[in-house]
Amino acid sequence: MTSIKAVLIIRVTDHQLLFSKSYNQKKIDQDFQIILDHMSQINPRAEERVTLKTANGIWRYKLDNNKIAYVLLAIENYPDRQIYAMIQEIETELQKKPNYVDSQPNDIQKYAKTWMKQLHEKYDNLAGVDKVYAAQQQVDEVKIVMEENINNMIQNSSKLDNLDEKAITLKNESIKLKKSSTELAKIMYWRNMKLKILFGLIILAGLLYIIVPIVINVSR
Repeated sequence: MTSIKAVLIIRVTDHQLLFSKSYNQKKIDQDFQIILDHMSQINPRAEERVTLKTANGIWRYKLDNNKIAYVLLAIENYPDRQIYAMIQEIETELQKKPNYVDSQPNDIQKYAKTWMKQLHEKYDNLAGVDKVYAAQQQVDEVKIVMEENINNMIQNSSKLDNLDEKAITLKNESIKLKKSSTELAKIMYWRNMKLKILFGLIILAGLLYIIVPIVINVSR
């Protein structure tokens, strides 16, 4: 996406559009008369920086001492200082042309073709011309990385919390299992004891069944 959306050079005295470069010519056609009307209403002084908001975006412009207006349309967050720096370079380059004030649109269009393209490419790369913006971009990138790291830490922390909960659950289950095992061992112990006693009584009864008749016979 281009940062500089449109560049216009206008001769205010006769409302002549001397130069235009835009990614969308329709937007220039829509806003050209609005810009002219705005200039007529406020009658800006030479070198005065002016801002005009339309449906297509925010235009910035200024006039030189010869009533030539340099008008730019950029993306919404493009810094004013860089817009007017580009305007200043356009003004400097244009004033190198003899009698530029009285030139015809075709002449200006041909004259500006090469250096305007270079300026457009230069200022379209905002990070390359604005150290503050470049630094802010780096800060934003670091901020994004830090936010991702924090989110990952939070997610990992949630996973650890889940592991802690599972560990506590397993511990409680193991305690219950141990308790159940102890109770089962006691039950089995007493069951075995009862069986042993029962077997002992059966054996004793069998012995008595055999011994008692013998003793009785001997006594007779």
